[in-house]
Amino acid sequence: MTGGPRAPVKYPRCAPSPHPVAAGNQGVAPILDRRSWSQRGAAVVELLAGFLVLVVPLVYVLVVVADVQRALLATSTAAREAGRVYVTGSSRADAERRAGVAYREVLANFGLRAGDPRAAMRLEVGCPSGDGRAGCVGGFGPGAEVRVVVTYRVPVARLPFVGAVAAPSVTVGATQHSRVDRFRGLVG
Repeated sequence: MTGGPRAPVKYPRCAPSPHPVAAGNQGVAPILDRRSWSQRGAAVVELLAGFLVLVVPLVYVLVVVADVQRALLATSTAAREAGRVYVTGSSRADAERRAGVAYREVLANFGLRAGDPRAAMRLEVGCPSGDGRAGCVGGFGPGAEVRVVVTYRVPVARLPFVGAVAAPSVTVGATQHSRVDRFRGLVG
């Protein structure tokens, strides 16, 4: 830089404030007009409105998505376990009872009730046709096939402290195909 010493910068002083609070600080308080006083607190209102409009629906959607995911995991696991225990039963009645117990226990592990009208399990059992397996009789025995279908309706509309209301729902489900081992009856 060339030249001599710099001259000090002079900043303009603020005009005297007509506001009674700032009156003791003559010449320091900025000039305030009516418009600036009417805007006080507007940022808080805008932040609150933005929060309500954007964040609350986002949290609601996340809760519904989490419920759907929980129901997907529950139905998939319940169908798989019910199919597994069915094919290891000693009789058809025992196999159906064990499949029902497994279904209820798995749903309970995920926080869902099997007795809820939104939950359902269906067992479809039968013997494969045309292969002449002697052990499969009445849908049970070596070679029998079981198809387990588990469904659950997840409510989309919920109210805080009330829970689900009669409104639209998303139905999720899972299917498990299992076969009783052909050599199950053989000993030794």
